[in-house]
Amino acid sequence: MTRRQLKLYPHTRKVLQRLQERFPLAIVSDAQSSYARGELHKVGIASFFDPIVISGDYGYRKPDARLFQTALDAFGAAGITPEQTLYVGNDMHRDIFGAQQLGMKTVLFASEQGTKSYHHTKPDHTITDLRELLHLVHA
Repeated sequence: MTRRQLKLYPHTRKVLQRLQERFPLAIVSDAQSSYARGELHKVGIASFFDPIVISGDYGYRKPDARLFQTALDAFGAAGITPEQTLYVGNDMHRDIFGAQQLGMKTVLFASEQGTKSYHHTKPDHTITDLRELLHLVHA
């Protein structure tokens, strides 16, 4: 039922295409692998991300820093550090706090989903339109 109702936020595909031209993209998701991977394929964005890190495959959930570290480790030879990473999420605790534990820069996508505050946690940037990411990273 939920897969039939899935839809992307406006401009998602266009933004991902532009970002992918300049940066490696990963996704860290709190979900069961069988659902999350199917949903990413259903909306046509799975191919933008490598790696796809899904909490259900590891036995712990965001904000556990190990999930974010797993994504970084998958970049391997590129040697990407947390400080060179921009993590975009819609939940102040699970996404922003979680990524900041490793030293990642963060962007809160202020959507209708996710918690908007958590113990003195502040994102580096807040956006309401995904196209704003292109300006943040000069893409």
